[in-house]
Amino acid sequence: MDHHSTLATLDWVKRVNCSWLVRGGLRENADAWLELLSLLDDGRMLPSCHAARAMCYLREPLQDPKPWFYAGLFSLATAEEARRFLSVHRVTKAIVPTMVDDAEVVLWLDRVGSETRELVQKLREGLARLPRS
Repeated sequence: MDHHSTLATLDWVKRVNCSWLVRGGLRENADAWLELLSLLDDGRMLPSCHAARAMCYLREPLQDPKPWFYAGLFSLATAEEARRFLSVHRVTKAIVPTMVDDAEVVLWLDRVGSETRELVQKLREGLARLPRS
């Protein structure tokens, strides 16, 4: 990921997103999310991109960066937006702060294994460490 370190944050996010193999249309959903943020122009685009970048640097070196990246990228989504863009991406949806108390998320977390719960907890802790804009 350091090989893209000189890019502006938005360009970095777009470059990283298109470079990964992900399931369930996550790449396309992230592109659509960025497009929506651009259209809304409500001040969430750059903070979301900064969060994606920062989250990647909070992970342990051998951890998969994708959950960290997408947790940061979608961290400012409303509950409705999280449901729209992350309907099949349960880990990322569980990290979005507006979804923490969502009944579907709570039920899902109650049923997953300890490894997944630990990942969700680490990602939530990572988001909590980021500076608030």
